[in-house]
Amino acid sequence: MPIKTLEVNDVRNLHRAKLQCSPLANLIVGPNGSGKTSLLESITMLSQGKSFRKTQKKSVIADAQDNLTISALLSCVGQFDADVRVGISKFSNGKTLAKIANEKIGRVSEVASLLPVCVIEPNSTEVIEGSPSVRRQVLDWGVFHVEHSFIGQWRIFSNALRQRNALLKHRTSDTSQLKYWDAILCPAAEEITRARLRYFEDLENELAGSLAFFFDTTPVTVTVDNGWDITSSFVECLESNLDKDRRYGYTSVGPHKADLSIMTCGHMAKDFLSRGQKKLSVYALRLAQVEHYQRVTGNKVTLLLDDLPSELDKANCKKVCQQIKRLGCQVFITSIDSSDLNNMITEVLSPKVFHVEHGVMTP
Repeated sequence: MPIKTLEVNDVRNLHRAKLQCSPLANLIVGPNGSGKTSLLESITMLSQGKSFRKTQKKSVIADAQDNLTISALLSCVGQFDADVRVGISKFSNGKTLAKIANEKIGRVSEVASLLPVCVIEPNSTEVIEGSPSVRRQVLDWGVFHVEHSFIGQWRIFSNALRQRNALLKHRTSDTSQLKYWDAILCPAAEEITRARLRYFEDLENELAGSLAFFFDTTPVTVTVDNGWDITSSFVECLESNLDKDRRYGYTSVGPHKADLSIMTCGHMAKDFLSRGQKKLSVYALRLAQVEHYQRVTGNKVTLLLDDLPSELDKANCKKVCQQIKRLGCQVFITSIDSSDLNNMITEVLSPKVFHVEHGVMTP
């Protein structure tokens, strides 16, 4: 559901913003430190309840304030016969309050189903260079949005895994306790893996097309490592690895160990691609996911691109904009003012432009 209006108060250095948004492209321009990224962060918190800025550990609430508020009016789509308002407030005591249509909700993930958000920011090269957990998050973003039972199975699996690891860590000799949690863990693990494989298989056409569009001379491939040997049952995998798991004090196989293998010319992409190519491969993967989501659900994603021109030359920046235009989804792009790339973004996407300075946003 595209954002029609957005109101933000006291998110980091963004003190106030009220936007009448374009259903397609929105360009946020301003100097460094002005609050551009805080706007994208606000949309992410509204959708997911948390920030995408992993390196910013301090409170997202502005200095000298007790709370922040973010609200948006979403365009009528799907089960709603009118526009729907969603909102979130975070308080300095750690509490969070989220609402849909003025009704309190128990989980912010309920908003994510109405406002699916895909973020690509300067640190997104961690998808290529970082740990498997980063790539699992990218994979599971797509699975969550199209496999509706996935989140429930993941919660069951995560809880059982914590209990099993606690037993392994304390070197318990009581196998009955391990078997109890294994009986809960195994069905969830197998369903999570099946859901991921179904998703990735269905994604293949969009992914192949996107990679070919961005990499016409340097082939890049993406495959799934399930984290365990799926030619056996998960029960058998746990049994065959039990001695090792007891020795190390944790469960060494399973969907929590899954990964995406990103390769080029027989080499790991992280060791072979340039910084700009790594960023481009992230765009190829994430935009393929957006296209797949829109095909499967018939709904649109809201794209958040923080500093789009970062590490991309003009030609590749234009390619990204062309793909976004083809997808027809709503996008919020941040960029420093007065650059040639801004002119190119404007030429391709014809965005509605907003200016931000000293924490205040104006059309």
